[in-house]
Amino acid sequence: MTREEFNFATSDTAAGSSYSGPEWRRQLDGERETVNNSRRPPSQKPPGVGCSALCVGVLVAVVVIIVLLCISLIVVYENEGQVVAKVDLYDVELPAEQTVWFEANLAELRNAFRVVDENKKRAKNVVLFIALDSAAASPGDPRPVWESFPHLALLRPTTSDGAGASVSFNPTAMFCGIEPRHRHTVGFDSAVSPSDDCNEPPNSTHRAASILQWAQAVGRLTGVVTNGELVQPTPAALYAHTPNSSWLYAGPDGQQCPDVRTQLLYGETGRALNVIAGTLPCPEEFCREAFESAWEGERLDADTSYKLATELKELLDPALDEREYALGLFERQTLAQPNAFHDLTVGALHVLDRPEGFVLVAIADPSVPIGAAEVDAAVKATLRKLSTVLDDSLIVVVRSDAREGDAAFATVHATGPMSHLLHRVHDQTFLAHFISYAARIGRFRDADLTNFILQMV
Repeated sequence: MTREEFNFATSDTAAGSSYSGPEWRRQLDGERETVNNSRRPPSQKPPGVGCSALCVGVLVAVVVIIVLLCISLIVVYENEGQVVAKVDLYDVELPAEQTVWFEANLAELRNAFRVVDENKKRAKNVVLFIALDSAAASPGDPRPVWESFPHLALLRPTTSDGAGASVSFNPTAMFCGIEPRHRHTVGFDSAVSPSDDCNEPPNSTHRAASILQWAQAVGRLTGVVTNGELVQPTPAALYAHTPNSSWLYAGPDGQQCPDVRTQLLYGETGRALNVIAGTLPCPEEFCREAFESAWEGERLDADTSYKLATELKELLDPALDEREYALGLFERQTLAQPNAFHDLTVGALHVLDRPEGFVLVAIADPSVPIGAAEVDAAVKATLRKLSTVLDDSLIVVVRSDAREGDAAFATVHATGPMSHLLHRVHDQTFLAHFISYAARIGRFRDADLTNFILQMV
């Protein structure tokens, strides 16, 4: 309730007015002349004084009444909330076919009441699952665990290559928080256009930093796993910058415009990744072996512990907890097997789950057949693995259904610190900024700025 200021003015002055110096003197001179010329006894009260005292009393009484009304309204409001939470439930006999639905939705209501306290802690750990146009549910599948997450929003795709072009989700927009000019560029802002040559290399100032680069800058561990190709645009946007997304394994100029594979191995963000797992079907012979050898040489030169996995089951070895880095390059058919996505995720968590915190991005490739149950198994495994630190761990699942068309919205389910910031339809670029704020990375790495915004909200 807004406070009101009352002006207790007597009838001798205009209500709410004030006098300047000359006006006060004229007023006082007039009063003195009135007294000298008057024959009233000195003890007689000036006119209006009695009325003013009565007005003051009435106004004080009104203020007291207003205060009491405000207090009573606050009490009633708070009590009303308590009553709603404890409303009576009448026992009604229903057929079993109806009872099952009433009981299920009563459980939903109870869960809704639990979503009251907002977790405003810093997200030390972040696990982001991306399943765009993949992981379709089969008839009879149980509800995936992410549907029980307390917060939900929609992501809107906005990238378009011109009039009449299809609109789809763009990995640079989602992972870097900026809209590129064209879907065939990766890791650059809208100042960079697609290029088929490297005559004029893009200005490095237009490179867009990703959530993994932000995380590495503040000392978090990072990882990217996918059941598809590691150099495709979706995972590539996390570590690479190229004006042509087709330069996967070779480009026109390896020095000025390095291909995506080279940036995964030697790029600033790529070489700092603690976990890399997926497939790398290079066109040339022994490409995968060359990549593994070069990666292993980097680890040896840095004198760091590592695991070079040649079989998928090696990622489930608990001994990975003691390794700082892990690389797993597998065949396409291996990653198309059931539980492959689960094993990739669990293996990454073995390496990344450390006191300094981490950011892991797990991507379900739309070109690889995978069911919602397989992604669900990976999310459940993540919840189990992080069960002791869930209060400090943000888990996000982004999904869209290929059957909805190119311009379909994606659903974002989240649980953990700051997950309540997902609350409506957001632009696809919001995903990166949301994670940046929740994890205190990127522009929100400054604690003073973050604390200021926390106070504002």
